[in-house]
Amino acid sequence: MDPMKKLMRIGMLLMVVLFAMTSAWAQSVATAQLGGTVKDPKGAVVPNVTITVRDAAKNFERSTLTAPDGAYQILQLPPGVYTVNASTPGFAKFTAKSVELTVGQTATLPINLSISNTEVVDVNAQAQLVETERTSSTNTIQQQRIDNLPINGRNYINFTLTDSEASRDVAPSIGAAPTSGINFGGQRARSNLVNLDGMDQVDNSVNGIRSTIPQDAVQEFQIIDNGYAAEYGRASGGVVNIVSRSGNNDFHGTAYAYLRNRYIQATNPFSNVNQPAYTRVQPGFTLSGPIKKDKAYWFLAYEGNFRQETGFSTIGANNFGLVPFDASP
Repeated sequence: MDPMKKLMRIGMLLMVVLFAMTSAWAQSVATAQLGGTVKDPKGAVVPNVTITVRDAAKNFERSTLTAPDGAYQILQLPPGVYTVNASTPGFAKFTAKSVELTVGQTATLPINLSISNTEVVDVNAQAQLVETERTSSTNTIQQQRIDNLPINGRNYINFTLTDSEASRDVAPSIGAAPTSGINFGGQRARSNLVNLDGMDQVDNSVNGIRSTIPQDAVQEFQIIDNGYAAEYGRASGGVVNIVSRSGNNDFHGTAYAYLRNRYIQATNPFSNVNQPAYTRVQPGFTLSGPIKKDKAYWFLAYEGNFRQETGFSTIGANNFGLVPFDASP
């Protein structure tokens, strides 16, 4: 074989392997996992039980069998609300509704089966979900908080400040390379890692944050203060793990516009310029729906930020009554 062709084939193979590794890493960071142990009424483990999890909104379903020790684990589940079913001959069908999994969560759902004198055993799983394997300190900012809490400028990263471990970074941010503006454990903002759907959003040249997505396109995001696993490397501060919204079987849409104008807001009390130029408009919309029902979906979001303002004003009439003096001697 021609050495050049052989080299090209090796290069292509390496690219495919690298892409596969990157995709697997992204999925593991932006998803959740669910596991647990299945037992009978006497506390003995039950192998070969079919465990099925289903997100009805997207018709997403995944199944597995319990191992000989009764344990099960389902990886890489998109964040959402699931129904968990467990069934095996000789036992009643177990159904856990409203099992909410958030980004990065490693949830444990113990399942206790009953003898098949009843058809179905329904439980509310929200009180039973636990995380016993996680060593990191985490917090999840969910969609309800993002939609309802007031925020100036609609920079949803600022919701991180609702975590007691985070504070605003006071170091100046370079205009062409803005940071997340968040301080974790005394580390500067350029020491943080921001992921969007599992993909790195940090500009490695200056550790600035690339543009992400509009606030209305965010489903939720996870804050990891410390003790995070190796897949979140390259961060000596904290990790912000963002998951974007997706469509479902129904068509949805929203539209909004926010206005700040000099005629409807107070003038800076230190300014002696009457109503200095100031106008900010933030319009946006979202649209979503199915491409093919129960199979594929689309989601579109747009947000603009238009400003007309001046950075110059004269403050301190008559120099606040102060008299300049020569300090050169």
